[in-house]
Amino acid sequence: MKNKKIIICFVNYYIPGFRSGGPTRTVANFTDHLSDEFDIRIICCDRDLGDKKAFSEILPNKWNKVGKSKVFYISPTKINLLNIAKILRETQHDLIYINSFFSYGFAIIPLLAKFLKLAPNSPCIIGPRGEFSKGALSLKTLKKRLFMAFVKFIGLYNNLYWQASSDYELIDIKREFGSVAKKIFVARDLTPANKISEKYIVLDKINRPLKIIFLSRISPMKNLEFLISVLSKIKSEIEFNIFGPKEDMNYWEKCKIDLKKLPSNIKVNIENEISHNKVLDVFSKNDLFAFPTKGEALGHIILESLSASTPVLVSDKTSWLSDNFKGLQAIPLNENLWINQINEWIKLSNDEINLRRKAAFDYAQSSYLDNLQSIKENKDLFYKAITESK
Repeated sequence: MKNKKIIICFVNYYIPGFRSGGPTRTVANFTDHLSDEFDIRIICCDRDLGDKKAFSEILPNKWNKVGKSKVFYISPTKINLLNIAKILRETQHDLIYINSFFSYGFAIIPLLAKFLKLAPNSPCIIGPRGEFSKGALSLKTLKKRLFMAFVKFIGLYNNLYWQASSDYELIDIKREFGSVAKKIFVARDLTPANKISEKYIVLDKINRPLKIIFLSRISPMKNLEFLISVLSKIKSEIEFNIFGPKEDMNYWEKCKIDLKKLPSNIKVNIENEISHNKVLDVFSKNDLFAFPTKGEALGHIILESLSASTPVLVSDKTSWLSDNFKGLQAIPLNENLWINQINEWIKLSNDEINLRRKAAFDYAQSSYLDNLQSIKENKDLFYKAITESK
């Protein structure tokens, strides 16, 4: 048996955490698919997003065996340049894989360790994970622009391999870092190794209002405020169910003020965050997932909704495209367009809704067929970075 190439993967949060959403799922799927080919070691925080205590079931600041990989869960007080550099020096590896551009602890510090020669000068791949989309860069714009200008000037991100998770992200990377990013490759994020659901779920909408769900982190990027504004102009009865961790409390306070102003025909249910293993069940009990995001890399939550047979109304700021049978509709962030689509949904018969649910489920199943090509793209990128850097 050949020796596997060792990849050290940096990500802010990892399982058993779930609140950070897409990045955690991306690395978990990558590990499930590629661990037979590579020895994957993950370095992440020892707790979930927003938690004050470490996971109870792990050993902090040590390597833990988690599924097919080893995970080093770092305490927040240990996330510093000297400690990260020490871990990199003491852990044999062939490649560093960074799952963010702006993360201080799990992108900037590892790159600084290499840059200052405190850690081995190993080849490195960076995946911005949607952070260069126009929507993402519209938030904290000045701070991000100053940082990007500074790291371009000092060359911190020079000589890296860049992973674009879609053709859209390829354009974003070239637009923002084209002068530096000379080696950009499209390697699409992987969907789960096992299908989320094998069964199409029928829902009865007779004699009840339309159920719309928003399930995501509560942050400006996910754009809940836009959806609340859209619903404020709907005249028919709607049950509006909100799930997700409150990542940005100031933003959530603004949303709560707007929610209180909604007319009485919009019944609002604010639910607690849910663990990943309950997502499918929650989605399946709703008619429509409305997701006006300002940008996503893959948008794992979209696939999860489709897998639960719950159609998706999403902004056109992701790589997902509308299908002919309206299992998924991707439209611009224009309030009138969203109002018209929701009013159309309100008028649908029970049979028409279930036809769209079947279309959503079929769309999810077809996305798994793309995994073989995506696996090849990821493998090719990793081997390219390793072999060309020798």
